[in-house]
Amino acid sequence: MMSKYMITAASGALPVRAPRIFPVHEGKGIVVTGGSGGIGAAIVGQLVAEGARVVVVDLKLDAAQATASALGGEAKGCFALAMDVGSEESVSAGIAAAIETLGQIEGLVNCAAIVRHSDPLAIPRADWQRQFEVNLFGAYEASRLTALHMIDRGIPGAIVSIASEAGKKGHKESLAYSASKAALISMTRMLSEALAPHDINVNCVCPGGVATPMLREVSEAYSGFTGEAAPAIFDKMLSQQLHRHLDPVEVARVVSFLLTDAAMLVRGQAVNADAGETPY
Repeated sequence: MMSKYMITAASGALPVRAPRIFPVHEGKGIVVTGGSGGIGAAIVGQLVAEGARVVVVDLKLDAAQATASALGGEAKGCFALAMDVGSEESVSAGIAAAIETLGQIEGLVNCAAIVRHSDPLAIPRADWQRQFEVNLFGAYEASRLTALHMIDRGIPGAIVSIASEAGKKGHKESLAYSASKAALISMTRMLSEALAPHDINVNCVCPGGVATPMLREVSEAYSGFTGEAAPAIFDKMLSQQLHRHLDPVEVARVVSFLLTDAAMLVRGQAVNADAGETPY
């Protein structure tokens, strides 16, 4: 027999919860790549509000500066840095510059990513290479250099990468992107094991339909495949449980938790932040 509560349950969109800010990252030095994007900027804002000193990394310096300035700039411990995550040399120089700026790094968030959509049987090799260079190789290189810095100085820390539900479920219109995120999930698992003896925790987060410019780009690309208007596609990319798009700050809160000591037992995981869309 069905409960009356199931029958009469409200079907409207659930609200984004108001934040409760605590200084859980007081004094920590944290680097966020892709820090000017929709999710990245939310992560930076969350961490700064919680007391961290943050280096905002973006391919374009003016974008990183705009994000840092909006959060109070250097006076509030928010710094800007240009880095091409797809370039080994740029990542090496960027992590060194971040260490010099912060003094030491206790946390890294790999948020930089690109996606290119195409017919799954017509993906140019250059598109495969560039997406893996940014989404996987860049995340590895930043993680490797940050981990070596932490190990050298005996710093316990945490590394969190932004993967995607596409890394678990996959999407044929973004096959290479999905594969790069699946590889990022696997890399997270292996780095977690490798860095555990050094007290460095490694996890990744798999967001779903977050209301960001990237999601609008996805809807425009899908429009080209289906002929349906991009705004209509975007409007349907909702959480079935929340009945709305996810807010970037909701993902940021998950990332913030994984950077804290409270997440000590959460290790090598691909944590779903998609409001229940992915069942594993």
